[in-house]
Amino acid sequence: MKKIMAIILIFAVFNAGCTGSFNLTRKVYNFHRSQADKWSDELCFLVVALLPIYGFATLADAIVFNSIEFWTGKNPVDMSYVPPASRIVQNGNEKYRMSYNSKTDQVTLTSLAKGNNHGLIFERADNMITAKNEKGQVLYSSLQGKDGGVSIYDGKGKLVKNYPAGQIALLKERYMTNN
Repeated sequence: MKKIMAIILIFAVFNAGCTGSFNLTRKVYNFHRSQADKWSDELCFLVVALLPIYGFATLADAIVFNSIEFWTGKNPVDMSYVPPASRIVQNGNEKYRMSYNSKTDQVTLTSLAKGNNHGLIFERADNMITAKNEKGQVLYSSLQGKDGGVSIYDGKGKLVKNYPAGQIALLKERYMTNN
C-alpha cells in the first residue's frame, strides 16, 4: 500500500502541468464515448481515429486553442462536459472507488474489500500533494523540488523517501509504456 501511495503522490505532482485543457480533443472523445452501445461506440471510434479527426482536434488544441488559453486564461472551446464523480480502479485483485469532489478539489480512494472501508483523501496545493485518512490526519505528503525530484514525508514531517529527478523520469517512462 505504501508503494502504491508513493506512486500516486509522484504522478499527481507531475499531472498538475500547464499544457492546456485540450477541450476540443476531449469533446471528440466524449462524443464517441457517448454512443448507446459498445458496437456503436467502436464504430464511432474507428471513424474518428481513421479519419484524422483526433489528429486535427489535437493539433488545433495544441497550437491554437491552448495557446489562446495560455495567454488569456480562457479556452474558446467551451467544455460543458463534467467527468464522472467516481470510478472503480483496480490494482491486481484489489479494487478501489476513486471519487473526485469538485467543491473541495479532493480525490478520495476507498477500498472495496469486504470489512475494509478505509479511505484516503488526496489534496493538491502548488507543488505538494497530501494524503489524509478519513479523519483528516495527514499520512503522507509529497513535495516536488525545483530540480524535478520528489520527496515523500510521513504524517509527522519525517522524510520517508527521496526520488531524484532522473529516477522520476524513469518511473514516469516505465508507467507510460505499461499503460
